Amino acid sequence: MIETAPAFTVDVLLTIAVTLGALGLFLWNRLRVDVVGIIVMVTLILVGLVTPREGISGFANEAVITVAAMFVLSSGLLRTGAIDILSQWTERTAGRGEFRLLVVTLALVVPLSAFINNTPVVVVVIPMVLGLSRKLNVAPSRLFMPISFGSQLGGTLTLIGTSTNLLVAGLVLDLGLERIRLFDITLPALIIAAVGIAYLLTVGRWLTPLRAAEADLISSYDLRDFLTGLIITGESPVVGKSLRESNFATRYGLNVIGIERGGQRIPFPRGGTILAANDILIVEGKVAEIARVEEEGHFRIAGTRPDFPLTERRAEGQDRPTGNTEGRAGLAELIVPPRSPVIGRSIRQLNFRNRFGLPVLGIQRRGMPHTHRMRDVVLEPGDILLVNGSARELRQVHSSGELALLGTVDVPARRRRKLKYSVPIIIAVVILAAFEIVPILVSALLGVTAMFVTGCITPDEAYKDMDWMVIVLLGSIIPLGIAMQNTGTALLLATQLLNVISPLGLFGILAAFYLLTSLLTELISNNAAAVVMTPIAVAVGSSLGVSPMPFIIAVMFAASNSFMTPIGYQTNTFIYGPGGYKFSDFVRVGGPLNLLLLIVATFVIPIFFPF
Repeated sequence: MIETAPAFTVDVLLTIAVTLGALGLFLWNRLRVDVVGIIVMVTLILVGLVTPREGISGFANEAVITVAAMFVLSSGLLRTGAIDILSQWTERTAGRGEFRLLVVTLALVVPLSAFINNTPVVVVVIPMVLGLSRKLNVAPSRLFMPISFGSQLGGTLTLIGTSTNLLVAGLVLDLGLERIRLFDITLPALIIAAVGIAYLLTVGRWLTPLRAAEADLISSYDLRDFLTGLIITGESPVVGKSLRESNFATRYGLNVIGIERGGQRIPFPRGGTILAANDILIVEGKVAEIARVEEEGHFRIAGTRPDFPLTERRAEGQDRPTGNTEGRAGLAELIVPPRSPVIGRSIRQLNFRNRFGLPVLGIQRRGMPHTHRMRDVVLEPGDILLVNGSARELRQVHSSGELALLGTVDVPARRRRKLKYSVPIIIAVVILAAFEIVPILVSALLGVTAMFVTGCITPDEAYKDMDWMVIVLLGSIIPLGIAMQNTGTALLLATQLLNVISPLGLFGILAAFYLLTSLLTELISNNAAAVVMTPIAVAVGSSLGVSPMPFIIAVMFAASNSFMTPIGYQTNTFIYGPGGYKFSDFVRVGGPLNLLLLIVATFVIPIFFPF
């Protein structure tokens, strides 16, 4: 160990200040992580800690380009229906019990996450699992958390499994160390993942909460308490106008979910439906809004409260439709996926009904219905919308990628005929990299080119499906690692850290590294945690006169596995709402898992990456 710590120079102090500022912004969570990354990059350039060329060098980094290419390859598999076919196999194999459904789903998610980005895998699998859980009367909360955790464990199995693995490998290369190959981390990761999955199927399953979902969609969104019949008087300004022309929902703050006219019922009328005097509008909304509308004198509250228009219809989102259901309306649920363009906008701002052709009847967030000023609720990832529409309309919305359909409604892939190309392309990418015929970057770019040439995915679709937030974050945060290395900050922090933990011995230091990285990952972006910790890991190895690889691999694994909070990883955030979880659920289930994997990793990593 270095006995004399490097000096606290002005550059070192500035680098520490920028690092602490970045951590503070990540914890504040008011700015998107990519915006924080750009702020860090610009600050480093302005104060002279990196040159402008070094400041933007992250966007030309091998890891960033490889991550972008893997997003395109993952999207190609999704758009050609490869994951849909595997999901259908899961549905056929799941049986009728909770445990078997969980085992079969993990058997799908874990290996898939090793080769394609785990977030889209979870986004595709969760709707299917929700539909099966309703058929089998299994609480979704018993399934979603293990699926999210399993996808993270699967992502550690190969270098291309997560953006964090690729980022750490790229930083290691930049720091002058030997290249980490595609399957170098597979054996230790496989042991750690096996222990993690065993925990999820035993102790973790016992700790996972039971949050029974409402069997009735109407009840689960508290709709019955907010239904009222309004009779249109002859003097009403809406007479002779369509729902769209009258701007009814915006003007009155009420959602029209049915019309009774001359003894006939029009369930879930569309925007073009013309309103007439003496029509009874079945509206959903707050009591105060209904009272205000009546006071205007153009409507009268009906003497009896109406029944819900579709109480006897089967919900589209709850079971697979049979026969010709293209034109039949029914209830369904749509979930807001991560990175959806609807995030951050309200139903009113989206002009939802005109944009998607579907009325929104209710919104759930983290298992709780939102009934107050529903049209003004700003959508977040994981929010669930109760809508009404035909199978055709639901497929169109699902295919747009802006919202994902929950349940087992059959949504065929756009271009299943291209499956014969997409799967061999992915296999070829893996083989070329595994046998070191070409570097991972080159094989991934060749795969992207093949996807485009064979029509598995178009360039426009690739741009749309790209997780630009991750790409921008990676490119903009890498200069922080450069600054830490160039200014000696990484060496200084490593020396200070060793002064505290060196009595623990090599295994204790390795465990401390895993723990520190894990805690950082729970609080800030996993990629940001990796950028901060990787240069320090290299410096610690150099200071001790041992190989830095065990510490680097510990950073890689710890940053890729986030179990204790719903904000540490995108898949956790996505399942937070549909599972009806509380923040404490992640601590109760994920905390012991983090501790268990820390112990296992401490003894397994040195076997494959000796000190």
